[in-house]
Amino acid sequence: MKLSFETVRRLEDSGKYKMVESDGEAHLVYYPPSVEDASGESADIVRTMEIRLRKVEDGYEILGGEVKENGEVLREIKLDELELWFQFLEG
Repeated sequence: MKLSFETVRRLEDSGKYKMVESDGEAHLVYYPPSVEDASGESADIVRTMEIRLRKVEDGYEILGGEVKENGEVLREIKLDELELWFQFLEG
């Protein structure tokens, strides 16, 4: 599975995603609505979804991902779990 450069740019432009690249690694970080925004209750929880990518000639190859809460990994996201998300984005 590959994300095109155009799709990544569009995601970043939405303000909900941020591309972080360093030392040859790339992570596409998704920032969902905060717990406070979603539930109306005050909470100090920051949850993100980070997709690991590898830059290739025509885009980014999707390697997997993680769900994090306050920077700590809650669980790994396997490629088959990302398939529907990928199909929606690249449609």
